[in-house]
Amino acid sequence: MIKMQYVWIRNYESPRTIVAHQHACYEFIYYLKGDGEGSCGKIRYHYEPGTFVLVEPDTVHGEMHNTQTSMISVGFYLQEHFIEPQTCCLKDDSSKIFDLVQAIRHEFKQKPSYYREYIENLLSDILINVMRRTASASPAKDTNIDYAISYIREYYMADINLVDLAKSTGYCDDYFRIVFKKKTGMSPKEYILETRLDAAKKMLADKSISLTDISAKCGFEYYSRFSLFFKAKTSLTPSEYRKKLFSESSSSEEAAKS
Repeated sequence: MIKMQYVWIRNYESPRTIVAHQHACYEFIYYLKGDGEGSCGKIRYHYEPGTFVLVEPDTVHGEMHNTQTSMISVGFYLQEHFIEPQTCCLKDDSSKIFDLVQAIRHEFKQKPSYYREYIENLLSDILINVMRRTASASPAKDTNIDYAISYIREYYMADINLVDLAKSTGYCDDYFRIVFKKKTGMSPKEYILETRLDAAKKMLADKSISLTDISAKCGFEYYSRFSLFFKAKTSLTPSEYRKKLFSESSSSEEAAKS
């Protein structure tokens, strides 16, 4: 069961900073207009219309508006056996949450009979939608993160825009990094570099591919940068790694003959 505490409908005509603060209750924030930066505990995010944030009790959060911003905030407590959701920042790509927010906005402005109870039911629908989205972040189920992983594996040699990749999964930047690392054990940037390293090792096993070609195929504009990156990861330059690889291969073949 949900117990509503407040509804704030705010329109900021000019950019401003909302100082970091916290509440004893949960807070749901939906950005209707504008863009800017926000923080919520360890999460840092960029907001735009359709971005929404769920804030756990006693979590420090604040924001800085870049442009005129309109938003709605709802404070509430969870009672009885309602599953406790975690702090998160998501993008309302389907507008499903937007419709629920608009209904809350209408009820609060008009205040018909039992408007509080109706808003609490709408909040329950919002939370269920949020928990469905965040529950899908488990390693076995998160198809959005699987898509991001597949995209990186396909285009690791390109200059991947991680902000755009995060948007394509429906997560804000910082929450995307958190969910991605939970699934892979690495940040998206680290995963790209590890994918490049694995590809380089495979290509170095093929003598017909030159070192400069391998460098380019792994997304490095200059061979010198590729060489420094490879040595930092393996303690060997690409040429040293290739020599060691074929030296070990020759030794294995000779041992097999004898």
